[in-house]
Amino acid sequence: MPQIKVPATSANLGPGYDTLGLALSLYNNFKVKKRDDQQLKIKVIDKNQNKTIKIANSDNLVVLAYQKYFDFINQDLRGAEIIEEMYTPLARGLGSSSSAIIGGLAAAAMVSGTLISEKDFIQLAVALEKHPDNVVPALVGGLTINFYCNNNYNYYKIDVEQDLDFILVVPDFELKTEKLRQVLPKKISYSGAISNLGRVSLLTAAFINKEYHLLKTAMEDQLHQPFRKKLIKGFDQVLKAAYDSGAYGVALSGAGPTILACTAENSEIIADNMKAVFESHFINTAVYKVKACNQSLYQILKEEIS
Repeated sequence: MPQIKVPATSANLGPGYDTLGLALSLYNNFKVKKRDDQQLKIKVIDKNQNKTIKIANSDNLVVLAYQKYFDFINQDLRGAEIIEEMYTPLARGLGSSSSAIIGGLAAAAMVSGTLISEKDFIQLAVALEKHPDNVVPALVGGLTINFYCNNNYNYYKIDVEQDLDFILVVPDFELKTEKLRQVLPKKISYSGAISNLGRVSLLTAAFINKEYHLLKTAMEDQLHQPFRKKLIKGFDQVLKAAYDSGAYGVALSGAGPTILACTAENSEIIADNMKAVFESHFINTAVYKVKACNQSLYQILKEEIS
């Protein structure tokens, strides 16, 4: 049974609201088997809790993406059995919905034997996800700067050094992206926008030039973290604990509640100290130490389908 590995992603990275995304070496696996009819049988297994998640086909992003792909290539739907093994925590700011979308599109490409262009693949994914910052790095890997130009979504990719560790401290409660968008203000100030513009520029320069000491300043944010952190007990203390322990940069992962720290050393100490803050607020956490995933799933599909 062919298998597709879709990386978890961390979006925003502080100042890059809806524009920056990073692929991580934590994967959801999609096992795909062709059928001789038009039926779709989807099974979603949460490997962290060893349980099957029941999702109606009408709400299942794997199903919706699979169907959308066949509509786009103007072919009759071909049936498949797809097993999604989820290692990415659900609704924690690590791109679980983007993973489902990319997994569904990739499965359709494999079953149909037809691979559309990378540009079209991205447009289909964004149409389902509504923003590019998770789906693009999930498809192409690395740190992506995502932008809209000439009626299309596009990206610039930065390969991230494997010497860097990314610590993910995942609190044991869910925060839905829709809810977290509702806490954001309707208007922002010029000073806040200017601050973030400077920091996004600094962050991308830090990764390109490998000057990671800049990340503490570069990961500051005025557009979303000040509002979302109110839903996460101990947020400021967790950031302080990470920086006091030697982290280069710390930020909310996506819409949260996961907090990401970047470092090249002292990973265990940083993780333990971040976890201890949450525990002081009676919040259980899971901790993952991962690397950036620079590999492009699209290129893997291209090699397999061509």
